[in-house]
Amino acid sequence: MKKILLLMLLSLPLVSMTTGVKKTSSVYICTGPKSTVYHSNPKCRGLNRCSGEIKAISLADAKEMGRRACKICYK
Repeated sequence: MKKILLLMLLSLPLVSMTTGVKKTSSVYICTGPKSTVYHSNPKCRGLNRCSGEIKAISLADAKEMGRRACKICYK
């Protein structure tokens, strides 16, 4: 029983580190014709006036599309 608890406690930091990586690798964009920004959060107020659909894509894809980081959610 002690070994199981010890193993669980040691693996906890590894789980939290991998979830942080996933958060930063996907971003949110508006598919509207005038959109040029990517966001870290789909609820960002910069997306309120999105005329298209809000989609999750990878950060690399967003940069490849020529998009820049949102000034509101990437302070």
